[in-house]
Amino acid sequence: MDKENDPTANAGIWEKIKSIKHIRLVAAIALALIAVACVAAFLGGEQESAEVDFESRIAEVLSEIDGVGKCKVMITYDGEGQSEIAYEREEESNVTTDSDGSGDRVVENSNSHSRPVTVIVDGVEQPLVISTSPAPVKGVVVVAEGGGDVMTKLKIIDAVCALVDVEGLAVKVFEMK
Repeated sequence: MDKENDPTANAGIWEKIKSIKHIRLVAAIALALIAVACVAAFLGGEQESAEVDFESRIAEVLSEIDGVGKCKVMITYDGEGQSEIAYEREEESNVTTDSDGSGDRVVENSNSHSRPVTVIVDGVEQPLVISTSPAPVKGVVVVAEGGGDVMTKLKIIDAVCALVDVEGLAVKVFEMK
């Protein structure tokens, strides 16, 4: 009989898979990692466009303030933010019993180590990122048509401080040419 069509050969493979310790847990973790990798790949490519979109939205809001007029916004960041990486932890535990004549002595040894979970994105192996937090804002520059007026500058600085986690001294407003 042909090995490919032999039902007992397939049953043997299935039995070996089922005999793996914690196979359901391993399968669930693998599926979760695949799902997280898909989400991370989707969101990772949009980070830079999200920053540009954020600047555009701020400019749109600022241009609605009385006296501001047309404006452009640029935000600089201090670093690149933080990424939380997924780690796989392996634990081993051994219990041995020694009989040396004075009674049984139980010795327990445990060992654990972890390593980053990696995924392949566009043919490149990289660590799996669970979450990211943005870098802190370093400064904001606003160029506005009404940026030459002192009261308008104060309104712009106040609005930017409300929209972005930054001190007023880190916001610079200039008049558009």
